[in-house]
Amino acid sequence: MAILYLYSVILIMLLSSVAWVFARKYDTWFDWDWLLCVLPTSIWFILVSKGVGPYSESLVIEAAAITGLIPLLLTFRVFILDKLFSNAKNSSLFIFAICTISPVVFRFAIPPFLA
Repeated sequence: MAILYLYSVILIMLLSSVAWVFARKYDTWFDWDWLLCVLPTSIWFILVSKGVGPYSESLVIEAAAITGLIPLLLTFRVFILDKLFSNAKNSSLFIFAICTISPVVFRFAIPPFLA
């Protein structure tokens, strides 16, 4: 489980690096954007280790969904939301809230497959 956590964090950082480069260029990358590389995965890992929600092979699906969702939403924010709206800080906080709540939603929304 710890290896899955480590791989998820590294993959999120690698996939978010393109958005980071462009956001730093326009000064729209905030400190909590870096926190998104660790916080949602940590919340999910804590929930799993405490036994919250179903415990089955669906854990891999949840980890993959969280790992893919965060870079996707960060990229969406940097390339689309920041261009549509003038306030990048609000867009960033909105994406931060979605990504922080998503592990809790995934723990209860994804049914336990093959349990």
